[in-house]
Order: sequence, then structure tokens, then C-alpha cells
Amino acid sequence: MGVVERLSLEAISADTLIACEHVHRYRFAAALCGGLRVVDLACGSGYGSAILRETAASVVGVDNDAATIDMARATVGRETDVEFVAADAVEYLAGGIGEDHDAIVCLEGLEHLADLDGALTALAELAGAGMKLVLSVPNSRAFSEENEFHLTDFSYDEVTALAARLGGAVVLHQFLAEGSLIQGARPQALDTESLLAERGEPEYANHFVLCANLEDRLESSFPPARMQLATAPFYNRYIIGLDRGNRELWRENARLARERLGKSDSAAATALFRLQRELRTRAERAEERNLALEAEVVELRRRVRLLEATNSESTPRFRALFRRR
Repeated sequence: MGVVERLSLEAISADTLIACEHVHRYRFAAALCGGLRVVDLACGSGYGSAILRETAASVVGVDNDAATIDMARATVGRETDVEFVAADAVEYLAGGIGEDHDAIVCLEGLEHLADLDGALTALAELAGAGMKLVLSVPNSRAFSEENEFHLTDFSYDEVTALAARLGGAVVLHQFLAEGSLIQGARPQALDTESLLAERGEPEYANHFVLCANLEDRLESSFPPARMQLATAPFYNRYIIGLDRGNRELWRENARLARERLGKSDSAAATALFRLQRELRTRAERAEERNLALEAEVVELRRRVRLLEATNSESTPRFRALFRRR
């Protein structure tokens, strides 16, 4: 399926969008965990553990894959004093770590756990005892992702319930943002303006970041929105590559048409091309209708939440109406 779940040290150093968003989450967590003793749960190759160690008093990276932990020890472990442990997440959380650690960071890990309920129960108990948590999960249900490595698909509603289970954790929304950048040849500070309406439609965030027992650090250290900008022209490269692929596809279709219909039968080849173009147009129109329906659903959910907030007596009735819709 082409899904990359464990980013290598080489992959995380590349100028790619996936590397940017992963590093952004870890740098966000590192800023919150300054001076703390941190567990990096589901640490993978350990690149994030190294980022956390830049600010944290100590870091222990935990992952259930022994081979991955061995590689992390041989790379990140040689360059830093990060400790790496091969262990099951639930068993590690239940091992009395509250005495030795102040914070748990688990970024893009919960969706992989076979015993998610056991992990959440342990995390809730630790949070109740004062443990600071920074967790993130992908909004995979909203985007209908098909990922063979994910055992749980999260959405906005499920993350909201998860935050409540963790004692009212703060939920932040990470977007792959769109915008325009004008810059000179040399690096310089950015002057930015946020243009997010309706809080950026949180139902369509790419990832959710949950923070428990960190309200004081969030308020003192961060503005309402924070962005890590990778200025490599991902979108431009993607469009150019897509255009080249389409051109190659049309050339291949022309070759197949000539072989099947005969070099002299240009009329038949033209008819084939027209049919392909019509099918593509219909697919694009169907996609536009789907997007419009999704936008309508988001608006209806927003209205239901507003009605629930202003008239609690009507909540069961509106929820029932929305479910039927």
C-alpha cells in the first residue's frame, strides 16, 4: 500500500512534508517538556527522542519492536544519553513509572495498540496522579484512510471523548496548512497572519494533539497557533510530477489505441480519447458533489453543537435527528 509507518533517520532528515509534520509535533512536545523526565512511548527509530532530549532532563524511548530499539541504540543512543527500552506499551505504563518520570509523549502511537483500552486506562490513571501527557493521533476516520498498520481509526468526535477520559485534556489541531510565502534569497524571520475561520474546521484537521496537565505551559509558551514551515516546494513538485504522469498516460493510451484500432483508424482513436475524457469529467463532478456533502455535514455538526450548548434539554432530540440524517 506504500504506507510508511516507521520513519528512518534518513527519511526524517529529508525535505518532505511528512518529515516536516512529524518533526513539528516533536518540537512542539519538546517545548512543553523542558526540564522534565520524559518517556517517549512508541519511539520508533528514536529521532523524536533526540529532539525531546534537547530540552528534557532525561528521555527514555520505548517501543515494542526489538529490532527498531536495537537500531535506535546504535544510532541515537550513541550520540545522546537517551535510554531505549524494548517493551509493550501497556505493560510499561502499568510498571509504576510515575515515580521516575514527569511526562509521557506518545505521538502517532495509540492507533497501533492492540490493547488501546488498557493503554488509555493506564494513561488516565497517570494523568489523574499529575503525569503530563502529550499525545497525538491521525484523523484517519475523517479521511477514510486505509492503513494496514492502524488498529484504531480516530475522528474528531472520538478524540473529544478521549480528551474527556484523560481528565479534560486540551485538544490542539494540526493542519497541513495552505498559504503564500514571499521571501528573499537569505533566511529571515517570518511575519505571519493566521486566516483560519471556525478554528480551521477541526473535524478536518490532519492530526489531533492532546495535552494533559500542561495548561500552564501552553498558556505561557505558545500563541493560539504555531506553525513549522518547510519552504521546499512540495506542492509545485507534486503538480509538475502529476502533469508529467498524465502526459505519459496519454501517450501510452495513444499507443494502445493505435495497436488495437490500427494506425489508420484515427477516428476510432479520437472516439476513445473522448470517452476517456468524459469519464474523467464525470469522476471530477462526483468528487465535487462528495466534497459539498462533506461540507454540509460539518456545518450540521457545528449547528448541533451550538444548539446543545444553548439548550441542553433539546440535546437528545437533535442528536437523534442528526444520526438519522
